[in-house]
Amino acid sequence: MRPRFTPPKLVTAALLTLAFLPLSGTCGLAAPGSPDPGTRSTRVPLRDAARDDRSAAREVRTAEPFDLLGLTWEGPAPDRIEVRVRTAEDWGPWTPLEAEDGGSEPLWTGGSAQAQVRATGLGADVTDRVQFIGIDPAPQMAPPQVNASQAGAPPVVTRAQWGADESKMTWPVEPTTTEAAVVHHTAGTNDYTCDRSAELVRGIYEYHAVARGWGDIGYHALVDKCGTVFEGRSGGLEGNVIGGHVRGFNDHTFGISMMGNHVDVPPSPETVRSVGEVAGWKLGTAGVPADGTTRLVSRAPAGSKHPSGTEVAVPTIFAHRDVAHTACPGARGYDQLGAIRERAVSVQASENAAPQ
Repeated sequence: MRPRFTPPKLVTAALLTLAFLPLSGTCGLAAPGSPDPGTRSTRVPLRDAARDDRSAAREVRTAEPFDLLGLTWEGPAPDRIEVRVRTAEDWGPWTPLEAEDGGSEPLWTGGSAQAQVRATGLGADVTDRVQFIGIDPAPQMAPPQVNASQAGAPPVVTRAQWGADESKMTWPVEPTTTEAAVVHHTAGTNDYTCDRSAELVRGIYEYHAVARGWGDIGYHALVDKCGTVFEGRSGGLEGNVIGGHVRGFNDHTFGISMMGNHVDVPPSPETVRSVGEVAGWKLGTAGVPADGTTRLVSRAPAGSKHPSGTEVAVPTIFAHRDVAHTACPGARGYDQLGAIRERAVSVQASENAAPQ
């Protein structure tokens, strides 16, 4: 049995089911109940793509523009993978993508129909075993709505509001307990506008659920650069369910991802505030202190940072990189963990001080 912390209970009885929370923020997002406007994806095996004569890059041209791309493969992950997209003016810069088991992190392109990919493994070109995934989440033509939060829970854009196509949710909901919150970044790029955040979330959902074969989005919640919180994993806010965000530690953790690349660029103050608020609130519903520690047992395979069976002591708010071989949430994102914890502690203190 894992040790559990039992601090004084936070006031949670008044919290309403988050499925009915209103839309938040000032961004141009979907109205309640708006359906998926028609997310489309294109899959191109790079062995079928043209090779750039000057390098090992493979070039992809799609019939329809894509706003988000990802790369998948079978077998060992490439040691290095890079991509660049063509804009109306010229080719953009080469962007390295972090490689995971079976696929890269997604990259928001904001609209392109042409990309080049380079991938190497053990010093050799391995682009022939990589597949390109281009995703067009399509815009939702609905005016923004701004509403206050309810009953102490943070304002959240629900799955229905950001346009999740629930027919793509094939992951069986597995209950768990929440003992810690894990902070991520979606990586890729910071080059998106907040009025397109719902499109970015739909693109990540398509990539995780369909292209990666996970059956749902991996994170329980996502937060954009304006501080807007989006509901992620089905059932992950109103309940406690196993996510798909940190290999070996998906059980007993709540995954929150900052929408952006925070290797060199810090998350915005709005993002930090909202991540702290949702982490503090979620941990509070389970009676877990935001400034505490807990012990988790890894289920990761051999070769991982913490192989299966290893018991690891972690803060109740920790980063993906603390338990895995990854840069996530980026060096500048990691620098903000202290501020995120401070905000979470403040949220829990406010809840404890609320009248019964």
